[in-house]
Amino acid sequence: MNTTTEKNRIWLWILYIIYPLGSFIYAIKNYDVKKYRIFIYVFFLFYGYTFLPIPNSDGSRYKKIFESTDVYSFSSYCTDIGYVMNGNSEHTDFYHLTIHYLAKSISTDSRVYFLIAASVYFFVFLKLLSTIWTLITIKNAKYFISFFIGCCFIYNLSSGINGIRFPLAFMVFSLGALKLIIAKEKKYLFIAFLSILIHFAFVYSLVFLVLIYFLNFSIKQWVLYGVLIMVISFSFLFSSLIESQLGLFGTTAESKFTGYTSDGFLEKRANTRESWNFYVVFNLYSVYFFSVISIFLIKFKNFKVKFDSTSNKLFVFSIIMLIHSILSGSIVDTVTNRYNLLFIFFELVFLFYLSSINTGNSFLTFLNHVYIPILIINILIKIRADLYTVNALVFLGNFIVSLFIKESISIQDYLLN
Repeated sequence: MNTTTEKNRIWLWILYIIYPLGSFIYAIKNYDVKKYRIFIYVFFLFYGYTFLPIPNSDGSRYKKIFESTDVYSFSSYCTDIGYVMNGNSEHTDFYHLTIHYLAKSISTDSRVYFLIAASVYFFVFLKLLSTIWTLITIKNAKYFISFFIGCCFIYNLSSGINGIRFPLAFMVFSLGALKLIIAKEKKYLFIAFLSILIHFAFVYSLVFLVLIYFLNFSIKQWVLYGVLIMVISFSFLFSSLIESQLGLFGTTAESKFTGYTSDGFLEKRANTRESWNFYVVFNLYSVYFFSVISIFLIKFKNFKVKFDSTSNKLFVFSIIMLIHSILSGSIVDTVTNRYNLLFIFFELVFLFYLSSINTGNSFLTFLNHVYIPILIINILIKIRADLYTVNALVFLGNFIVSLFIKESISIQDYLLN
């Protein structure tokens, strides 16, 4: 088996040089073979290098900044980092400045910037998926694979490159938190803390993680539900309470909070929501309410779902992330509340793991059947958006071809034309 795998790897590298998409598809079909997963990663590097930013997005803004900067020295980089720490910079975090500096040190081509962003994001993303996959000892794909696929599509694949900061911070925080649940080691708490350097907004999430970490991910069910009911009842007080105490965290925290709660920012979010098609709104609500309903029903004794220590920890943390998202929803509107995704993600991980230790359970089978059409809609919507960012070279070419053809057309435009 090992000899066959090694021979296949050699041929897959040759195929990757000629046609990266082919080796990617083969690796996806054989995901259980760890040595093939490198071809998923290197394909995403090719996708990052040929990436087409969505107009008027963070990606297009970062591209303009990169291309308009002639020289970005180490001294300028350090100065900008200092401004970020003082809260006086147009840049809000360290990560963008760091990859901007690294890319400028290598090339003036913005494709290198997106290549570096892709290399970091997809490394963390695939590491997170691998961690989820190794949770499972019994692989019954027909039964619970939908929950795992839901974890894969928690974000658009383009988000980590186009959004740059928040999606990567999400993956880093989730990786640290999940590792911490599986093995309570402080180094994983440090990994979660790195998310702050990528996006400052995860300071809020880390407060919840640290609290539950010191409680050993163990809270009695009646206490959890009691806190949840209290949060739902008094969430409107949360925003004013946080705002009144911001001075304790310094001017940087205060300026960040103001930026995310100002009338202009909230109006921008409202305008974004109004431009969505009805099926996009339906998709957001359906995934969220499926997650909420399933986590409350799962503990009913009539459904005979058995738990172990890991599933209990995942359950507690999922409820904590629900509380976390409700509180943040009291500051911004609930539909565009990005923290909802943390709850949805950990609920799907919870269901995925729970299904593996409850093979044949009729209630989990029912949940799986309910979730599959929701998942299909979710995937179709995200793929449709991602196709605007996928250069036609990804389907038709390779790295060598891309060196000679810089500008190209997206797959979506190619199909429409």
